[in-house]
Formats: sequence, structure tokens, C-alpha cells
Amino acid sequence: MIMASLRVVNRLVCRGFVVLTLLLMFFNEVLIYYIAQSSWNSIDCKLENCTRLLLIADPQILGTSYDRSSHSPLARYDLDRYLQKSFERAVSFTQPHIIVFLGDLLDEGNIATAQEYKQYVQRFKRIYRNKQLTNRVHVPGDNDIGGDNGDYISNSNQRRFENNFMSEDLFDYDNHLRFFKINRMLLDFTNPDKEHNAERLRIGVTHAPLLIGGGPLLRAVISDLDPHIIFSGHWHESRIFIYPSTKVINFYENAVRHFDLKSLKEQEHSYLEIMVPTCSYRMGKSKIGMGYAVLENYNLSYTVLWHPNRFILLFTYVFWGLFVLCSAIVYKMMTRCPFRVAKRQTVYSRVANIPQF
Repeated sequence: MIMASLRVVNRLVCRGFVVLTLLLMFFNEVLIYYIAQSSWNSIDCKLENCTRLLLIADPQILGTSYDRSSHSPLARYDLDRYLQKSFERAVSFTQPHIIVFLGDLLDEGNIATAQEYKQYVQRFKRIYRNKQLTNRVHVPGDNDIGGDNGDYISNSNQRRFENNFMSEDLFDYDNHLRFFKINRMLLDFTNPDKEHNAERLRIGVTHAPLLIGGGPLLRAVISDLDPHIIFSGHWHESRIFIYPSTKVINFYENAVRHFDLKSLKEQEHSYLEIMVPTCSYRMGKSKIGMGYAVLENYNLSYTVLWHPNRFILLFTYVFWGLFVLCSAIVYKMMTRCPFRVAKRQTVYSRVANIPQF
């Protein structure tokens, strides 16, 4: 009787742990992305010429050279899935007209072989696949083509990045926006609009920050491009730079910032740069997300779509596994004695029923 009861209890306990484990997985793998989305700030368009930009910096798709541990395939799979789920939620929320990738698309693009590079590109395009969003801008980063700390940038690295990512890039949009790609590693920039058309809003996109560094490249950009706004990445931080005041704003609150770009340029004679944080949890930052900007004439509204911290979610799996293991050990120790008592009582009863001669 006691053994039958313990079997029933065992089944109930095992089923309870299975159900709780499935609930934890559902929360960590599905629900958490919707919870994060619920805290995002929406920006409503008020004018017909409203343009929504989704800004993605430093996804750094993991490669196979730096990490050759036994769990590296699982790490690559988990990051790819995280980036894809975050991207899907961001696209659904913002419905962007243009997606801007601000460099370091790959983690090992500058050292990858031809075959490895092909595989990395396929993974990247699978993660950020959306057939309806064809308006895209890609900026190379140091992990894509080289150039970090003065590293050599080969022509072959530049060509394969351009062929795989920049061949169909957007420069003009709807006759009122023009994008300029600024490459600080090469001290170069695109300049398709030397006339500085007054009807166009000029947007500079760069991987490495520009206004904070100064130097001849900054002077050339201001002189030749005269951008209304610059978007950058690279530092994995969320910051706002205003030049020439050297003002730096750490932007980590869950809010919307508004800027009058025309007034900033013509009245204050200042330039604005917004640094977008990394969207990858592998960069060691506690705050990760994507930038969301809405442009209406010369008015800019900007916010960050903060993503859940994946490392915290992964730690919950570890803690839950340890809890289940410890609970199983304790439960086994607690139920071992009744089994032995029941077994001994059965043996004793059998011995007592043996007829005596």
C-alpha cells in the first residue's frame, strides 16, 4: 500500500517538474520578447512624409574561429535565434520604411575564409529576412573588413562586403532623404549630393562615432556633406553627441527624445550624432537594443527598443536545473526509508506465517 502511494506521488512530482520546465521555456523563449515589447515607446506619424528608421548596430554574428569549445555550436544557434526573434518583434512594432545596419554585422568577417564568409552571410540574411523590407543600408564595421586599432584593410575584404551587403543599398528615399556612408577606418565617405539640396534631409551613417573624434575626416564631412543627423554604433553604448559643444548624453531611459534638426543646425550651428547600442547579448552589455527613429520634415523623434537580457534567462535554466537535481536527491533520500520499512515488514510477515514443526 505504501509503495503504491509512493508511485503515485512520484508520478505527480515528475509531471509537476515537467510542466514547470515547459512553462519556464515558454517564458524564456517566447513570452519574454512580448513582455519587452510592451515597454517600448510608440512614435505616431503626424505628417504624410513620415519616415520610420529601424537602426541595428553590432549584431556580430558569431563565427567558428575564435570559439572552438564543445558548446560553441549551441552558442551560435542561441544568438542567431535571439537576434531573429528580437528583429521580428522590432519590425512588427515599428513597421519601418528603412532598415539601417551600422556595422559589425559579422564577428569574424575580416578573418573568414571564402567558404566561412559565405556561411556567415547566409546566416545573417536568414536572421534578418523580410521580403517586404527591401529598403536597407549597410555600413561596414571593423569586424567586417578590418581596421580596428590600425589593422590592415584588404581590398578583397572590402569587395566581398560590398558584393554581399551593399550592392543594392539605398541612397535616396522618396526624394526627401539622402544617406551618406562614412567609413572612419578608411577616412572616406560617399558624397552623391555635393549641391546640398535644401529640400533633402541629409543623414550620415557610420560604424565608428564621428563627432567625438574630431580630425580631418570630421572637418571634411561637415564641409562636404553637412549632415543634419549622424547615426553610429561601435561602442555598444547608447549615447547622444552634440558638436561642437562636446556634450555627451547617456541615453538609457525608456523614453522618446525629440530634436528640431533645422533649428539645431541653422540657429545653434551644431551637429547631432546618435550612437545606437548593440543588439547582441554577447557583447557583455547589460542594456541592449535597437534604435527607432521617426523623421517628419526636420523633426526627429528617437527611442531605443530595449531587448531582454539573454544571459539572465540562460542563468534561470542553470538555477532551475540545479534546483531540480537537488530536489530529486532530497526526495530520494526522504522516500528511501519507507520503502525499506515496507520491504522489511513484508519479509517479517512471511517469516511469521511459516508453519512451525
